[in-house]
Amino acid sequence: VGNGAGLMGRSCEVFYPVTLLASSEHCGFVCFRFLYSDEVQIGPETVMTTLYTAKKYAVPALEAHCVEFLKKNLRADNAFMLLTQARLFDEPQLASLCLENIDKNTSDAITAEGFTDIDLDTLVAVLERDTLGIREVRLFNAVVRWSEAECQRQQLQVIPENKRKVLGKALSLIRFPLMTIEEFAAGN
Repeated sequence: VGNGAGLMGRSCEVFYPVTLLASSEHCGFVCFRFLYSDEVQIGPETVMTTLYTAKKYAVPALEAHCVEFLKKNLRADNAFMLLTQARLFDEPQLASLCLENIDKNTSDAITAEGFTDIDLDTLVAVLERDTLGIREVRLFNAVVRWSEAECQRQQLQVIPENKRKVLGKALSLIRFPLMTIEEFAAGN
């Protein structure tokens, strides 16, 4: 009984190959480095895939480092992109911080490049808020821009009917009564 070490006069070490199917080699390396040394090396380009890898392989301490990195780097120009990712990765605390940032910096957030890339559910979640710091007409114009981008993603002709179609429930969340008659008529 035993591992045979007594017969050989020294301890036997058995090595098992480990395959880490990470979304990228670098993220697998980051995960292994963290597991063996507690050293974290993440940056803006790798944080989301590292977070994915940490969640996939149940490394909560590395997840926490990734989320903390995202919180520290949250700005109006990336709040929508991070909100989408926070919702995707089920990070409610990060999602809440993103929404607070969007509330306080709505004008900057909706003009950021990533705004038109968000998914419909994220758009709806934002439009359901009554704490956005922006005039409704500016929000409406941003939603129109989003609908045009969504039509292109779905390879639909960018016409009013298709814009309404891709907006779905989001269109009913625009508070048209808050716009002046002139703003509503001009569409800006």
